[in-house]
Amino acid sequence: MKEFIKSMKIAKCYDCGLEYGGTGWIEAIIPDKIWNKIKPDGCADGCGLLCITCISRRLKIAGFKKIPVWLCGTEPLKAMIGDPSDNFELLRD
Repeated sequence: MKEFIKSMKIAKCYDCGLEYGGTGWIEAIIPDKIWNKIKPDGCADGCGLLCITCISRRLKIAGFKKIPVWLCGTEPLKAMIGDPSDNFELLRD
């Protein structure tokens, strides 16, 4: 079992390498239609992993603005990163 655990890779942001679920990770979901236009190269539709900072960067490069984003458990987002920028429209359940 120990060998299996050692062989497991930690999921990371494709662009910057930030570890999924680690310090600084913000769980964010954008619509599939938009995700499929900015997803990491080589990933199937609906697949891939990017942190919120890299999602924002790719959206800006692609010319998107005011994209709806669902945040999971991140109420203090504004305090952590300031204004969420022109790229996101924050949605809450």
